Amino acid sequence: MGVVVGVYRLALAAITFVALFWTPSHGLRLDLEDYVYFTNQSNLLLAVVMLWGGIAVLARTTEPSPWLWGAVTLFLLITGLVSYLILDPAPPGQEVIALGLTHDQLVHRLTPIAAFVHFLLMVPHRRLRIRNATWWLAYPVAYCAFTTVRGVVSPGSPYPYGFIDVSELGYGGLLLNVLLYGVGFWVLGLALVGLDRLMPARALIGRREPTTTRTAAHAAT
Repeated sequence: MGVVVGVYRLALAAITFVALFWTPSHGLRLDLEDYVYFTNQSNLLLAVVMLWGGIAVLARTTEPSPWLWGAVTLFLLITGLVSYLILDPAPPGQEVIALGLTHDQLVHRLTPIAAFVHFLLMVPHRRLRIRNATWWLAYPVAYCAFTTVRGVVSPGSPYPYGFIDVSELGYGGLLLNVLLYGVGFWVLGLALVGLDRLMPARALIGRREPTTTRTAAHAAT
């Protein structure tokens, strides 16, 4: 079953890289301005960690730590939920990238769901702690600080999201949104930790037989 996990991770990494860096009309593309967006940053992190994890499980080397899988899952859940609940829908007529889906559908819908399924079924559990949910907040807070500094240093640059747009909200409104969203993201992280504590300790897919069991089986024969 380790092969299933490895193939799943590599396939998800490949699809995510395609969504980020390729379009049928332009081929390969890299625009650094695209990575001002949390969506693209979180998806790039997902692709890199899935690539690492896929190679690791197939080569039977060290895999990413459960706290890193938890972080990646949380960031993708944030991406999906913010897109679904807060952002305006993507304009119609977007180009299909892969699997019959547009860029927006791939990075806002497919990858969050795929990352969550992976976390549920293919990651060992009961390794996360409440402090992980707190530490995971460092990235969204750092992202907010980055966009604010960027807006101050480069006034002509648009803010990537309206809910962190200092020019519209003012610093008081920005701090209020950081507090509200931060609490929401922390609660979401706590829910992920709680789910981890409820799941079986071993991954449901890709389980490996314990060494002691294998040794006992060989001894019995």
